[in-house]
Amino acid sequence: MFGLKTGGRAESILMSLSPEVRWGYGETPEPGTPEAELLDALRPRDWASER
Repeated sequence: MFGLKTGGRAESILMSLSPEVRWGYGETPEPGTPEAELLDALRPRDWASER
């Protein structure tokens, strides 16, 4: 929590977690997987201009 509240890089902080957590650095999911679809849905976008 300390690193997140002080403006640290989230990926760097998550990389330092215990091995059971397994957070990969800069990973991108394979196209068409549920993970890729979730990332697409969560990406920032201008909802007002989309139709």
